[in-house]
Amino acid sequence: MTRQAEIIRWLVTSHLAIPLRHGRGFFVLRGPRVRLADGTLLDALDWLQAEGFGAGLMLDGYHVAYTPPGGEYAEKLTFFKMQTMYDAPFSKPRPNHSAALLAALRGDSPH
Repeated sequence: MTRQAEIIRWLVTSHLAIPLRHGRGFFVLRGPRVRLADGTLLDALDWLQAEGFGAGLMLDGYHVAYTPPGGEYAEKLTFFKMQTMYDAPFSKPRPNHSAALLAALRGDSPH
């Protein structure tokens, strides 16, 4: 088990994890502090980010999202329980060059 997986499993049972209303995950806010085994005190969010938790991470059945400060919601890391996944016998999609060319000719943004 990786260190990040161990941390997620610990977080799930800790007081830092605030359950989502729909019950499919939890979030951790900036503010609460953690004391690590060596006595180091850190903001929980700083610690998690230093451990590599950030937007897009998928691990141990969770998908992580980051909410930055200054918006409508408090700064936090949200751990969404991932839905069932199905293996498809295909590689990642190839770029659709025709669609990109058509978008460029129309003046559309590629994203």
